[in-house]
Amino acid sequence: MKLLHWTGVLTLAVMAQGAAAQPYPNKVIKLVNPYAAGGPFDLVAREVAKPLGDVLGQQIVIENRPGGGATLGADVVAKSPPDGYTLLLTGSPSQIIVPAMMSQPPYDGIKDFTPIAMIATVPNLIVAKPSLPVNSLKSLIDYAKAHPGKISYGSPGNGSIGHLSIELLKKLAGIDMVHVPYKGAAPAVADLLGGQIDIAMLNISAVLPHIKSGKMRAIVMGTRKRAELLPDLPTIEEAGFQGYDAGTWYGVFGPAHLPQPIVNTVYQGLAKVMASPEVKKRLQDQQGAEVTVLAPQAFASHLQHERGELVPLIKSIGLKAE
Repeated sequence: MKLLHWTGVLTLAVMAQGAAAQPYPNKVIKLVNPYAAGGPFDLVAREVAKPLGDVLGQQIVIENRPGGGATLGADVVAKSPPDGYTLLLTGSPSQIIVPAMMSQPPYDGIKDFTPIAMIATVPNLIVAKPSLPVNSLKSLIDYAKAHPGKISYGSPGNGSIGHLSIELLKKLAGIDMVHVPYKGAAPAVADLLGGQIDIAMLNISAVLPHIKSGKMRAIVMGTRKRAELLPDLPTIEEAGFQGYDAGTWYGVFGPAHLPQPIVNTVYQGLAKVMASPEVKKRLQDQQGAEVTVLAPQAFASHLQHERGELVPLIKSIGLKAE
């Protein structure tokens, strides 16, 4: 009996060791999107999931978990086992902005996650109504200084990148402009076209047709590099504000303490997917997104820089989660 007992124990141990030694991934991977189905993040998730699954040799299932300013879905991933089978596709709101607006955030957007890769960005730019007598960042700053509190700027909402990026510019340039928050980009675009507001910081897909038609004037690009769709428009950084970056980014995370071999496997798979000309074209056609791949360490540095800029700004203007 004892011999049979120890033989059984040994067999179980060998089976367990064999299971543990199976290479990652060996089962379905869940990709959490903390936004509603059909939105920009959902579109990116769907562009990435199938080809990444093909590269990794496992199915990737998208799980939409909207709510809480994207913190509900992010919290699911933060509290998941660090085994690589629950990943997060998200951006600044869930990792930096909304937690800074909460009195008791459910997680730390950097410490409780493992950054795997930034995969794409959407350029944001300042646009103006044609009747505003400005055509460059310098002329906008000069006009704002000559007319303090007279320029109104629209954004997709309180705490949006469009809002915080203009507030950061106001701080750096020493100017005063009045914020008009909207519920999304579409109403801000409508009021800018109607002349109810003077300028707005919006993503390129929302305003490009109106720039081309002459109904809006492109003033300056908010991202650190010029946009592929508007290559002649200079950036705010080029105008002298070193390090200024007001783009919308998409990144993939795992829970904290994700083993480095798993991080490397997912990153290399993502880099291969994002190198596809077809993926690049579809993202640009859908929302003006540009493939922008950052490896784990560079992505982590980007997050630290962005948090260092945005969190003090959020606190200084007293933004609170609604």
